[in-house]
Amino acid sequence: MLASAGPILSTQICILDTKKLAVDSCPWSIVFRPRADRVPVGFRENELVKNNDLAVAEAPCDALSFLQQVVGCNTVSPPGNEIVLARIIEARLAEAGIPARIFQQNEHQANLVATLKGGAPGPRLVLSGHLDTVPIGDAAWKHDPFSATVEDGRVYGRGTADMKGGLLALLYAFMQQKDIAPDRWRGELVFAATYAEEVGALGAATMVRERQIPEFDAMIIAEPTSNGLVIAHKGVLWLRVTSFGRTAHGSMPAAGTNAVDKLHLFYERLKSLELGVSTTPLLSDPTFAVTTFNGGSNTNVIPDLCRMTIDIRTVPGQDHRAIVARIEAMAAALAAEDPDARFAIESTLDLPGLLTDETSRIVADCRSVLAERGADAVRGAQYFTDASAFAAHGGDIVILGPGEPEQAHQTDEHLAIDAYFGAIEIYRRIIGRFLSKR
Repeated sequence: MLASAGPILSTQICILDTKKLAVDSCPWSIVFRPRADRVPVGFRENELVKNNDLAVAEAPCDALSFLQQVVGCNTVSPPGNEIVLARIIEARLAEAGIPARIFQQNEHQANLVATLKGGAPGPRLVLSGHLDTVPIGDAAWKHDPFSATVEDGRVYGRGTADMKGGLLALLYAFMQQKDIAPDRWRGELVFAATYAEEVGALGAATMVRERQIPEFDAMIIAEPTSNGLVIAHKGVLWLRVTSFGRTAHGSMPAAGTNAVDKLHLFYERLKSLELGVSTTPLLSDPTFAVTTFNGGSNTNVIPDLCRMTIDIRTVPGQDHRAIVARIEAMAAALAAEDPDARFAIESTLDLPGLLTDETSRIVADCRSVLAERGADAVRGAQYFTDASAFAAHGGDIVILGPGEPEQAHQTDEHLAIDAYFGAIEIYRRIIGRFLSKR
């Protein structure tokens, strides 16, 4: 059952489905019927069709109810549970007459790919988003994070902004393209949903490595940008530094080597690390931060092991191997001065930044569509996305999604419904321009 659904938009009549879905993690669905006199601009009124004895409306109201269903599907990563959501999306595509392929990685994780082809050869455009979300956190939520409650024109729940709203906006724009006769457009349109983006773009890396999608000319990733255009974002380098000591009784510290002390000495040296300045006005300077520091097993035991993690955010073109070499040199210098100091440094995540040519065709088409909304300026983002993994496989990539970046990973995460519907229309028009017969 749906917990307190909040006020229903004036354009919809709500019908609760009393039948349970087969998937335990998604135990409910809601169907909305649009009022014929209040179909939002940019969407056509469609006849109702039967699906499992339920009346299912096409966009926009089906898009809202399906978003609620998808938000209600817990895909917190890890473990992700993306295979369940991939099957739900596969079923929705099948309803639209579009076959999809699921690439199952393990019992929890999977990628999904579907393709539409125009009537003539042309560019390949990929629409991509991730299926997983971050955990809900320890703070209390205003609404159940998986209830997809509608209140004051917003849908509340984990993943609404980052980025199930963007993923489904892409999906509905993709499905609308099927209704356009192939002889009216050219090229290929690919929908690609990935697993485990939140823990290192693992699904995108698998998609590239195993060639689950072909090389492409352009890609839109629907991360939250408030429907603005992002063409650059930072790279990421995560390091784990381990200090080795020798254990002893806490009352006799001189009998051992304190790994915490040694790692603290290294941390003090690390503070002098200079990473240079940004190479583009779209991004701030590179940064690094020590984000965890853990050592010791008991109060009365000198620790023989201590670890810290470092989060480094780089700018496009920066050499990550050179950064690691400089940090390794710092550790080696300290060990040379102190024979009791021993360190190991390993990389746990290494992804380059993104910088798309502002004169590229996909950027031009996006800006043309967004200019009508007065929002055609290009921007940069400090976070990383699946684009880091996809960049080596294809052409130009842009980030464009309905979620507000400030809502990502937040308690009471939410998505404005008008931004969600607006994104579907934005994507539809960008697709139309990019794959037009011109």
